Amino acid sequence: MRARLLGGAMILGYHRVTNIRNDAYDVCVTPDNFAQQMDALSKYANPVHLSQLIEHLMTGSLPPRTVAVTFDDGYADNLYQAKPILEKYGVPATIFVCSGYLGGEFWWDELERLTHSSDTDLQGLNLQAGNRTFKWNQPVKNREIINGQDVSFRSQFRQALYHFILPLDLAERELALEAIRAWARPVGVEGKQYAIDRDELLQLTEGGLVEVGSHTRNHLMLPYVSMERQREEILQGKQDLETLLGRTVAGFSYPNGLATHNAKQAVREAGFKFACISLNDVVRTGSDIHELTRFWQKDTNGNKFLADLAAWMNLS
Repeated sequence: MRARLLGGAMILGYHRVTNIRNDAYDVCVTPDNFAQQMDALSKYANPVHLSQLIEHLMTGSLPPRTVAVTFDDGYADNLYQAKPILEKYGVPATIFVCSGYLGGEFWWDELERLTHSSDTDLQGLNLQAGNRTFKWNQPVKNREIINGQDVSFRSQFRQALYHFILPLDLAERELALEAIRAWARPVGVEGKQYAIDRDELLQLTEGGLVEVGSHTRNHLMLPYVSMERQREEILQGKQDLETLLGRTVAGFSYPNGLATHNAKQAVREAGFKFACISLNDVVRTGSDIHELTRFWQKDTNGNKFLADLAAWMNLS
């Protein structure tokens, strides 16, 4: 009600636009649904670059029904699937990129690939990180056998491993992944989900429809590492992208959407003009531009997408 009465703008968050058989982290929107969503934006809203939205916030000149589209992480499908659709409907976007993963595989995707492609005993994996230990001894719940694999059991296992690894610093994370690779004994690299590489990122920015922001260098959970490491991750990610692109990178997105006082301080010190988190709310004049709220989008068709927008904005 406050949003509808007081007005404001919406920042939409996406990760991937792709057809995928197993969306383990619920971050994918199919190209068909994404096209319907962008069609709806072009007809019923005022889509602008996120940097333009910030300018309007700062000057108190926000046009009605303003919406900005953003992507986190930097998957290659942002170029091959999302950009043609954005171009078709004339919708600008901002992609927040992890510079340390350019052309590689994000650790969470590797984790999903290893755990679901291996038939190794799950209870045979033992991990140690600092004073924390991972040992799987949980009972099986909601069993679902697909192609001879206990999918739900392995999904529970993967989810527990994900939360164990998530707060680790880079060195500890890599040690954990090395142990998982040795345990899983993977065969081949089938199912790899690649991040955008350097050349692809340059292609993505051609034409000016897509702007680039930073998502740190290695996607560390900032609240769980030292202030020194936060500064390094934030500043190095910015410098990497600016060197590659040859221009200033003004926007930032906090990994997993978590912004603390220290992280916000490091983001300001690095020279970022604005930054995004993951809480759902409209932004308006007076909003903290280093803690911009977003609405994460699901794989829904255009009608459902438009109904969700209408719940927050006066669309007609």
